[in-house]
Parts: sequence; C-alpha cells; structure tokens
Amino acid sequence: MDEQDVDDESGSGSGGQEPNLEANSAANQQKVVKIFWQRNCPKCPGAKELGKSLEEDGAAVEYFDTQTVDGLAEASFFDVLATPSVVLADGNKEIAAWRGEAPKITDVKKFLRD
Repeated sequence: MDEQDVDDESGSGSGGQEPNLEANSAANQQKVVKIFWQRNCPKCPGAKELGKSLEEDGAAVEYFDTQTVDGLAEASFFDVLATPSVVLADGNKEIAAWRGEAPKITDVKKFLRD
C-alpha cells in the first residue's frame, strides 16, 4: 500500500524554523516515534534513516520488525497494515501516522514540537 494516512488531532501548526527537539525534551518526554519495518521492504531503509536522524535530534524512536511477535503485536495495536509505517504516539495515543511510506523529517518534527 502506498497510501499516506496523517492524523492531526492537535489542529495547531507553525511555520518557519526547524525545531531543536532537545530544547523541547520535557514536552516530548512522552512522545515516541514508532517505526514499523520488515525485511525485503524496498521503502523501509528510508524509514530507518529517518529514525536515526530523529534520534540524533533527541527524539525517542522505537523500531518494530513486523515479522516478529512483538513487532506484529505493536503494529496491530496501532492499526499498521503496511511497511514502512511511522506512528507518533504519546503513551498509547496516536498523534500522527504515515502508513505505507516514510514521511519527510520536517513533517514528523512538526508534530513533535506541537
């Protein structure tokens, strides 16, 4: 599936500058970027690179191989049916999701700073 599914429950936006995620670490403490991938997925390496870049900026990132029991359980909880998928969660609440492709880093950072 190549559909992109983005949910924004906050309704707020901002423009302009790239955020420093470390400066907002207290606000982002509960927010986690969850990356769902599997072997032989042609778009998954891009999603993993996105995760590495976000980690370098101070974001909490978790990786889930959907071909493992734990990965499949987490994918099921967040309604992930395609790889790669990226879900931004605050605890067990989905804040935003991109399913079937890796989002742009600026899109993820927008939700991390909100």
